[in-house]
Amino acid sequence: MASSHHIVLVVFFTLFKFCLCRNSFSNTTLAGFAPATATWYGPPNGHGTDTGACGFGNVGNPPYNSLIAAGNQALYQNGKGCGQCYQVKCNSNPMCSGNPIKIRITDECPGACNAVPVWFDLSGIAFGALAKPGQDNALRNAGKIQISYQKVGC
Repeated sequence: MASSHHIVLVVFFTLFKFCLCRNSFSNTTLAGFAPATATWYGPPNGHGTDTGACGFGNVGNPPYNSLIAAGNQALYQNGKGCGQCYQVKCNSNPMCSGNPIKIRITDECPGACNAVPVWFDLSGIAFGALAKPGQDNALRNAGKIQISYQKVGC
């Protein structure tokens, strides 16, 4: 007959293994990043739009430094998402660096952007910043890519 200590260990490792398997299939990775779609708008080396739905003005200057995005309704939240910061990174394309960048929501991406749970429409500069050195134009030519994101403090 097994001791209660052995039974506890068996139960613990069974549950631990279940948790690892369950987390590997969830939308959120163990590192805290979740999947999203990304596109870009404005000029390829531009900072998006100054007016934007959030009304922040010239987003080419600090604290935005052109690293901005229009978010779908899940991010924009009828304006409540204005100014929220996210880390985004791209691993889905050979031109992606895999390095995260920090962006802010400054605009709304309506319509087709709401066809998926989370969609970032990045400025041309922000989209290019997801690429390996010298691959920014090639990545922008991909148009629509899959990224990972997590909400962070500004």
